[in-house]
Amino acid sequence: MKVTYIGHSGFLLDTGSAYFLFDYYTGIIPEMDKNKPVVVFASHKHKDHFNPVIFGLADKYPHILFVLAKGVPYKNLAVEFSEYIAAQDKIYPGEFRNILLIKKDAKETVKLSSGQELGIMALRSTDEGVAFLLRYNGRNYYHAGDLNIWAWEEETPEYNRNMEQKYIKEMEKIKDINIDIAFVPLDPRLGIYAYKGLETFLSYTKSSCIFPMHCWGGYGIIDKFIEKHPEYKDKIAKTTYENMVFQLPLQET
Repeated sequence: MKVTYIGHSGFLLDTGSAYFLFDYYTGIIPEMDKNKPVVVFASHKHKDHFNPVIFGLADKYPHILFVLAKGVPYKNLAVEFSEYIAAQDKIYPGEFRNILLIKKDAKETVKLSSGQELGIMALRSTDEGVAFLLRYNGRNYYHAGDLNIWAWEEETPEYNRNMEQKYIKEMEKIKDINIDIAFVPLDPRLGIYAYKGLETFLSYTKSSCIFPMHCWGGYGIIDKFIEKHPEYKDKIAKTTYENMVFQLPLQET
């Protein structure tokens, strides 16, 4: 199994039988096998998590599915960036067969072009949009989007407590699930609260491999987190540059 860190919160997960592209907004997307399913996720419409150029991938990869949080703009953008979607894949005007919109707290099961099923659970973000929990070929994958404890030094204690409570409410929904690969924010802009979201995620969930993200290029915060929590050292993948590739000793079951 292979993970490519594209940049910021953008990752490409190659499971072996399918590709999952998460929250792309900038950087180089690796080449993929055109015969395999490609699922492109956008957790919300913020510019650092969604770039409409993703729709152009449909011109290159025939077995593609876009999974978009409700609120992500797609109708006019999809037409602009992909003649394939505009001309070939309409069910009726304004809707597209290979675009799945998913609401907060929703669960969906879709069959990919390979015939294999992908289970999708959309958690409620503490900012905008959703986080994705996926079940595919016996493995569980999580991408947080902007689901995090967004506690800020300039905010009131009440605001920050409320933010933490909202986050914990979402973690309660997945605490009994063994997550094989997780992509979780670790944002240095939060100052003294920067570690809180990832600490809470690790304490609530059963996760094997964590990719910190949303670091805004400040990759040193990953080392600082490991220094503070050496007990998690073997779980944390250290991203240090864009298009860094990780080969993981995981196989689909």
